[in-house]
Amino acid sequence: MQEFPSRERREYIRAALWVDVDFSVVNEEEYEAVMRSEQQPGCRFSSQAALPSDEGGQYEADSTFHSNLIDFLIHIDDKLDRVLKLLSRTSGLEGAACKDDKGDDQLFVGRGSDISGNGMSIICDKAFEQGQILKTSFTISRFPTIRLKLFGRVVRVATVQGDGKQRYQVIVKFIDLDEDDREKIIAYTFQAQREAIRKKRRG
Repeated sequence: MQEFPSRERREYIRAALWVDVDFSVVNEEEYEAVMRSEQQPGCRFSSQAALPSDEGGQYEADSTFHSNLIDFLIHIDDKLDRVLKLLSRTSGLEGAACKDDKGDDQLFVGRGSDISGNGMSIICDKAFEQGQILKTSFTISRFPTIRLKLFGRVVRVATVQGDGKQRYQVIVKFIDLDEDDREKIIAYTFQAQREAIRKKRRG
């Protein structure tokens, strides 16, 4: 069995990620232009540091907050997101971003399946081609809020069934991932595994 260095093993630890993932397809020229620009991909705008290994991330709130209050605030945040998306659609603000010159949608929403410090998988209604570059945006923690904007290359696509409908699992390998973002993801995967173990012990 092949042995990986300790750091590489951390990057390959996977955890479930059942969150919405907004993504679009970019070509090589667009990706290179972004990389050359001052606005680098990744969660540069987030002031949150990677979750320490002894913190609960999105699963456990600070002791000064009541869990019901946290759930309520997250629910309100979701509602506001939906309202803003509806308003931007009706006002035409998303037109240029979501449609190409043929009228085809360019902005997609999928469901994250799992994630590691090396890549992620997305369940969606469209099959993408191996080698395509996806620009993704998703949240790995709601408390504290950690939202990531990452580039990934499609390495594999598999057909899956769900709700009586055929869908696709798109496996993406992150490219040019910032180390700070990688540490956020790795911290999330460790915390998710600990939470799964605690739930299993509680029966």
